[in-house]
Amino acid sequence: MDNFLDDIFAKSTERTKYRFWMISDLQQGNPRWAEAYMTTAMDDMNEMQAEKLSGICYLGDAAEGRDPELIKIMLDMQIEKLESLNVPIYYVMGNHEFDYYHLLNGEKKQPVIPFYEAVKGRKLWHVVPDQETFWFTHETEDFIFLFFSDHAAKDGSWCAAHQFLPPPEQPYPHTKEVWQAVRDRFADCGKPVFTFAHCAFPGGNRPSQYLEQLLPLPDNFRAHFHGHSHIGDGAWGGKDLYRQVACIDNHPQMQFDISSLDHMRGTAVRSAFFDYYGDGQYGVFFRDHTNRRWELCNISTHDAKSSDIPDRYK
Repeated sequence: MDNFLDDIFAKSTERTKYRFWMISDLQQGNPRWAEAYMTTAMDDMNEMQAEKLSGICYLGDAAEGRDPELIKIMLDMQIEKLESLNVPIYYVMGNHEFDYYHLLNGEKKQPVIPFYEAVKGRKLWHVVPDQETFWFTHETEDFIFLFFSDHAAKDGSWCAAHQFLPPPEQPYPHTKEVWQAVRDRFADCGKPVFTFAHCAFPGGNRPSQYLEQLLPLPDNFRAHFHGHSHIGDGAWGGKDLYRQVACIDNHPQMQFDISSLDHMRGTAVRSAFFDYYGDGQYGVFFRDHTNRRWELCNISTHDAKSSDIPDRYK
């Protein structure tokens, strides 16, 4: 049976102004599996001949583990494959980027973040300007992408990785007011804002205490994209292990779990495409690379809040 989503994606290709491939959570400590899963995704991409690709949004957990030699094998492989697409790559760190950092810190050595150090400064890669900064942007005449990265002190004194705020004893410098100042900088900027991070807002799978500090979101923030909770992984996803789309709590904005490239914990080598049509309208297409098929799509023109004020409040 033909997959009707093939027809919808083809129509979206005609309509879209920008298309981004969203990936996350390759998350392997074993180079053999890491290359197998990345190759599965890349081979499917090449067969699809995904047109109009404007960039890649990589939402963290590129590799896990504490063996620097294995990490280097996996990061070299990913850099080579992703750069072969010759488009900008917008990369945020997830919690597993800090596995080796924690090892060195525990041994009282200078901590480093191998994947970040490898891609920072490369021509196609866009990342936080330094490892202690938690955000960066990509802006066009039509929209703003706001990326939130896990981050950590260069001296090892604090680490803001995973979904939980640092313990009080760590001298974490980015207070709630600092986070909200970033939010307010892009509120009512005259453009729709799309946010990207390793973790979800409240209401999504395995939500982030950092992102919770940004609430409430301005109305021009349109949607959020994240990884972290591998679809099908009941050990960590719990009852929401198959939930790919959710609202942000008490907000009309949708959020999308696009993970994972990993097929050890996830049910497939999985990613998603973001298409932007203009005037705040967008589409999200979930791709199962293992079976080379579309799973579902979500097309949004307006959110529920924008319709009107309920009559009882008038």
